[in-house]
Amino acid sequence: MQRIGVAIVHGIEIADPDFAATPTKLLYEGFREVMGPNGPDPEEALVVKPIHWAPELEDRQRELFAQVYDESNEPGVFFDERVRPTVERLNAGERMQLFPMMLSIADRTRGDLRQLNWPAARWLMMHFIGDVIAYDSPYSGTNYRAIHARFAAGLAELADEVGDEAPLCVIAHSLGSVLASDYFYDQQTRHLWKEVRAAQGSSALAKGQTLAWMYTMGSPLALWSLKYPSTSQQLPGDEPKMSKPIEVPVHQIAQRYPELNTEWINFYDKDDIIAYPLEGLSEEYANVVDDRDVRVHTFPFSWTPLTHSFYWADRVVMDPIAQTLATGWQHLN
Repeated sequence: MQRIGVAIVHGIEIADPDFAATPTKLLYEGFREVMGPNGPDPEEALVVKPIHWAPELEDRQRELFAQVYDESNEPGVFFDERVRPTVERLNAGERMQLFPMMLSIADRTRGDLRQLNWPAARWLMMHFIGDVIAYDSPYSGTNYRAIHARFAAGLAELADEVGDEAPLCVIAHSLGSVLASDYFYDQQTRHLWKEVRAAQGSSALAKGQTLAWMYTMGSPLALWSLKYPSTSQQLPGDEPKMSKPIEVPVHQIAQRYPELNTEWINFYDKDDIIAYPLEGLSEEYANVVDDRDVRVHTFPFSWTPLTHSFYWADRVVMDPIAQTLATGWQHLN
């Protein structure tokens, strides 16, 4: 059996080791429905690996929060007691947990946290803005390389389970879609950092040489084009405008399986203020990416930006991925 490797990459996130449990479950269910009762076991056909890079940053965020609020106990006690349980339930797709989350955010003051108001809102902003700030340029700091090394290590572990030549599917949410795009772009343009090379080892899969399917959801990748000057403003030595997407599928897979149903789909909900289409970035993006407008079901918040957190907890997103992978598995086998 030729199995498929699936890497699930989170976006702005806490150190929740179970963040991928719900999308994995939905992926297996969708695969099973397509293949029918006589089809292969989804857990054998699809080998799923969560790529969990949040721990690379969270300890420092917890320490900063404790310093700002002068917590009398260990860093992050407030978060562990008030915010973490709700976030973990939201990760599991429990949409009604938005109510206690909103109540926490609306709590302006707390008796034991007097230094600054809105502690829960500040904690969330520390994650949203802090992760983006910390995910810096590879040329100006170590976070970028350390996060990419963790990404590479996760792919190498996936390769150990599924086989190093297995076609790779990447499902990435929010900031994780930027991380995944940067990672494969570095591989395809030979910008290889020593930390990443060490984590990859000799794995072809970890080097992105088997990338066949890419699914981004709630992606702010279009905003990263603001890092680059417009054509009229470019000076000698400036980085080029962000016009070249990563190669999906990579040429190795295209040559090996020329009729495989490879694709890059960018799911976005029009009410998600973090998500943007990608086809308009350039002609090259339009040729590679298929933007797909979806309505993420988050009743009673379906028409609000709160849809951002629930793409891969919704079958409107996960079923098309499962169907494509089921068809791909049939072709491969």
